[in-house]
Amino acid sequence: MSVYVLPSFTPAQRERLRAAAGSVPVLFAEDCDEEQRRTAFRAATAIVGEPKPETLADAPNLRWIQMTWAGADLYTKAPWFPDNVLVSCATGAFGGVIAEYILGAVLLRLRHLDAYVRQQERGVWRPQLSGKGIEGATVLIVGAGDIGTELAKRLRPFLPRAVIGVRRTAREKPDCFDEMYTMEALPRLWGRADVVVCALPNTAETRGLLSREVLWSMKNTALLVNVGRGTLLDPDVLNAVLESGHLAGAVLDVTNPEPLPPEHPLWRREDVLITPHVAGASFGDVPETTEKIVETVCRNLKKFLHGEQPDNLVNFATGYRSLNTAQTQK
Repeated sequence: MSVYVLPSFTPAQRERLRAAAGSVPVLFAEDCDEEQRRTAFRAATAIVGEPKPETLADAPNLRWIQMTWAGADLYTKAPWFPDNVLVSCATGAFGGVIAEYILGAVLLRLRHLDAYVRQQERGVWRPQLSGKGIEGATVLIVGAGDIGTELAKRLRPFLPRAVIGVRRTAREKPDCFDEMYTMEALPRLWGRADVVVCALPNTAETRGLLSREVLWSMKNTALLVNVGRGTLLDPDVLNAVLESGHLAGAVLDVTNPEPLPPEHPLWRREDVLITPHVAGASFGDVPETTEKIVETVCRNLKKFLHGEQPDNLVNFATGYRSLNTAQTQK
């Protein structure tokens, strides 16, 4: 058995990985030349990182991949993936940092702070309407997993009227939510929300979820935020709805396609904030997030090498992590 590590880790983090692996050799890609990388890849029983799916045919001994990302559609949507390889994602590491992004973006748009940025660029001193805040607002969080729950926790001090969560399966409601529903309830929830936040993966169930009809069923003054996957929403449809005067605007950290073509009219809309898929900081960017990823990798590495089932296994049938770790992956 051997472990092959693709991302760059600090010396202290490397020691933690080696300690988690025990007597099993751990090789780091950045220490190897090209020939050594090919040999290590072919020999690896476990890989930490995100190898391209099309390269996995060259890893006949591989049995498990531990990702440093939360989303696993790199593999779940791949044309081919080996049946005998398990995949664990890093769900749980990114909720806090993405929740902070959402809060910042929502306040920016609700209080028109982006308008002042544009005015500053032109040297213009002109008060805008104060806008509205989160206090007294109803916030609908579609995707009440790690990201949605961390957002709900951070919303409480802002005194919203209600924080409504929607998740794929019925489970106990966390205290940070006022109400909790499954996806079937969405048709009666869209029109209640002042802020709609979508934090969903790319699955058959979620693709195209934010249709023209759904957008029109939202409040005329609603703000839409999408931090999950761009496949939820057709940017042409969103632009047409906004052009008609419906919705207060949108915050998009993800688009379809990605990147959004520079000629697309959404780029030039003052009621839309577009960021290049940066809500969840990448490995090494934010110390707190990186520490959570390292903890996840070390914990799962110990489990896998001791013959136990790792946490956060990706269920290829649903595109989500398995809620029950005894659940089969495919």
